[in-house]
Amino acid sequence: MTQAPLFTAFRGEHYADPASLARRLAPPYDVISTEEQDALHRRHPRNIVWIDFGKAKEGDGPGSDKYTRAAVLFREWQAEGTLVRDPLPALYYYEQEFTIPEKGTFVRKGFLGALKLSPFGEGVVFPHERTLSKPKADRLALMRVTDAHMSPIFGLYSDPGDTVLKNLRAGRTAAPDLAAVDDLGVKHRVWTVTQPKAILGAVETMADKGVFIADGHHRYETALAFREEMRAKHGVNPGAAYEHVLMFLCNMDDEGIVILPTHRGVHSLPDFSAPDFLAKVRAHLPVETRDGSPEDAMRAVAAAGRDGKAIGWSTGDNRFHLVTFPDLRAFCDRHLPEFPPPLRTLDVVLLHGYLFEQLLGISPEAVTAGQCVKYYKDPSKATADLASGAIQAAFFLNPVSVDEFRDVSLSGHVLPQKSTFFYPKIGTGLLIFPVAAGDRVPG
Repeated sequence: MTQAPLFTAFRGEHYADPASLARRLAPPYDVISTEEQDALHRRHPRNIVWIDFGKAKEGDGPGSDKYTRAAVLFREWQAEGTLVRDPLPALYYYEQEFTIPEKGTFVRKGFLGALKLSPFGEGVVFPHERTLSKPKADRLALMRVTDAHMSPIFGLYSDPGDTVLKNLRAGRTAAPDLAAVDDLGVKHRVWTVTQPKAILGAVETMADKGVFIADGHHRYETALAFREEMRAKHGVNPGAAYEHVLMFLCNMDDEGIVILPTHRGVHSLPDFSAPDFLAKVRAHLPVETRDGSPEDAMRAVAAAGRDGKAIGWSTGDNRFHLVTFPDLRAFCDRHLPEFPPPLRTLDVVLLHGYLFEQLLGISPEAVTAGQCVKYYKDPSKATADLASGAIQAAFFLNPVSVDEFRDVSLSGHVLPQKSTFFYPKIGTGLLIFPVAAGDRVPG
């Protein structure tokens, strides 16, 4: 590595009243639907969504818009004591306890800290997806008026001995300082760790580790842009908070890491024929046709995926098809040579690069433009759309593995769109990281 990632403690800002925390938390802005945004605004007048993901109003314009309203609210909440800042720098040990149907209950463990910003390509922070200009412009506009990171980026690091978190657990109290249960039943627990020995042990152990962004690429690039603006005004300053970004770090070797699949549906294909598509797949690959629901298809895909790659699809009539890839590398070398080796054997590439593009004629440009393909984190919605005729076929995938995620990130390539769904999301509103010109982190 050309540069070691540098983590440090920081003085976090959070809600003063932990009893009402559950009503004030929100998911990350980029997974909130319009309906959920409205519901969160109604839930509590001090819900973090009022600042982090405010609503536009008729008549908005320069100097009076959702960003300026967010800034006013942020200062009001600080002044009235709704938000308070910790007196001492800390690292924040964070657990999320959650249940996946048919898989069990998990606890994802990590910590919130300030990561020294490093551009991609320096061998410190590794992305796995491309970003878009519009979300970055939105986040930068919010940062300019609040001088704060409202929502942590989710990153992974490798620590087979779990040394980093052992240090932090040794410095925490028995009961969490912040706790809440969100709408999905996820239990969030945060401990404020200020013990110098515990912090030093965690920071020193992290010194030679790479960081892989799991969620928050747009926010990370926005933080880099904000840093450059602040440097232009105030200079390069290693101790300045604006040289850092708020990040949740989780050990990728921990069993609490869960990546869920994002399923697909195809629609608006003028010449789509279910029998013709099945015949095209069978010409090159083994396919089983079984009676059963889309939910049965998902279970079959998961079972077959334990022995290799498998994709399922259904066009209705309580039947589904299961395709497997018995000689995966040879198939990929023959049919997907344009993809780099770390990518061509991924489930999503087999689906998009072969089944969609080569057999159904759905071009990558059409997918990027939002045509022909719908995405489903909740498979029941895909099932409902299939039944209503909103999609012509539903496709079910296994998730990208942690090893695949790491290998692609290290290769310098990026995963296809909607490849990873790290569950659960990090709560927004647990901790805020102020990064105004006068804010500092420990040196």
